[in-house]
Amino acid sequence: MRALVFCTTCNYSKDEKTGPDGRTGGEALVGEVSTLLAETDRDDVRIQTQECLWSCKRHCNVWFRDTERFSYIAGDFEPTRDAAQAIVEWFDKHGQSEAGTVRFREWPDGMRGHFIARMPPEDSGSGAD
Repeated sequence: MRALVFCTTCNYSKDEKTGPDGRTGGEALVGEVSTLLAETDRDDVRIQTQECLWSCKRHCNVWFRDTERFSYIAGDFEPTRDAAQAIVEWFDKHGQSEAGTVRFREWPDGMRGHFIARMPPEDSGSGAD
């Protein structure tokens, strides 16, 4: 299963909890992504929300969740249309890869410098028992 999971409690920016409209950064970012997907008639991207992804030193965090490929957490996004486009574009490339790895040169500029962690797929058999 693949999904974009947005932290709804993330700050709007480094210094502000909420934006001008009273929404948190996570709420605003998921709104931008949802609007983008609706405008482009995309119903193939699953959107989920989660209160706190425990990456609070950063704002506007998103988990690129995948049970069969590497999953990633990225943050420090601005809750904008440009960020939404970069997130969806990278998620598409991730889904096209066998292991969930996207070559750095293929990353949208809006994704560079935003990754926090990479987790192996659930069934990878790697790690401690």
